Amino acid sequence: MSPPLDIIPPSEIQSELSRIWESLEGSNKTRASLFNLIFFTKKKTRAEYIQTISRSVVDKFPSRVIFITADTDTEEDYLNTRVSVLSSERKESDIACDFIQIDVAGKPEERVPFVILPHILPDLPIYVIWAEDPADTSPLFTQLQKLANRMIFDSEAVEDLSGFAKHLLHFSILPHCDVADLNWARIESWRELLASTFYTEERLAKLCKASKIQIFYNAQESAFTCHTQIQAIYLQGWLGSQLGWTVEKIEKDQKKMTIFYKHNTGTVEVNLYPEVQPDLKPGSILSLDIETEEQDHFSFGRSLDTPHHVQMRFSTLEKCDIPLHYIFAKDESGQSLVKEICHKGTSNHYLSLLQKIKDRKELSLCEY
Repeated sequence: MSPPLDIIPPSEIQSELSRIWESLEGSNKTRASLFNLIFFTKKKTRAEYIQTISRSVVDKFPSRVIFITADTDTEEDYLNTRVSVLSSERKESDIACDFIQIDVAGKPEERVPFVILPHILPDLPIYVIWAEDPADTSPLFTQLQKLANRMIFDSEAVEDLSGFAKHLLHFSILPHCDVADLNWARIESWRELLASTFYTEERLAKLCKASKIQIFYNAQESAFTCHTQIQAIYLQGWLGSQLGWTVEKIEKDQKKMTIFYKHNTGTVEVNLYPEVQPDLKPGSILSLDIETEEQDHFSFGRSLDTPHHVQMRFSTLEKCDIPLHYIFAKDESGQSLVKEICHKGTSNHYLSLLQKIKDRKELSLCEY
């Protein structure tokens, strides 16, 4: 990436980009854009993390990036714009793309849509990454939603998971706009693992008779992640919604969260346990153990030394299968956003999960 540039008037964004590209003539850089990526975040510690994600994404998908940072903790009114060029970090790549940065506070936030509209590349999809709680009022939200082909949220930014679910279910029925959630993408490998494990009728029948499920997740917090339980909530909720289980009650304390489900043959007790692993990503699933009514066991445990390796152990009262290994794609910064950019439409599985969550006030995250 080129060095940070000085603040320029919004009217000079295009001319400044042209000047930068003229200065790069003969440098073997090729200007490319597959999408319009519009990021919105507030000015706080997490903004740096979101900006890191944006750079990771354009390394795989060159795109015009418009990065909006709103300062809600100042009484000043300002709108500052800067431009630069992002180059791929891969040495063999000569691809680069435009980066337009907008810092705003106060009343000028209402002007931002008029600033970005001339700089959206026509005939290319528009992805809006809203890295804040959609319940927060912002004059920008409605305008960006109208522009977007896909609204991508991060449930890490919310305090009330049930309220978040209601908002996304509402957005999902609006025309011309798909919705997605980065925490849903973060458990994709686990969903694929379980789907590949229980793909036969025999295995699926065993899963339907589950009596107890234990999920351990990494409760190690960071400056960017404090709601570490969301991925575990999503994984068990996805299982319950796909198997047609009905939530009876939810109990929680500092040691665990327990969700009690009812199904055709009995009840399922699902326990979510926090465990601190400083070397792994906050919130990541560490292990999952399933016990059925017939005392069949299905155990999936992530290797702490090689976190993208999962050891699988299956046993019944009569036999114990040879342990198997499943390999996830290596988890890189920005990978969850890359996944959501690759997918089309709104996941029906995700919408079913949101239906399970929307009325559960017990899933307020601020109590943790």
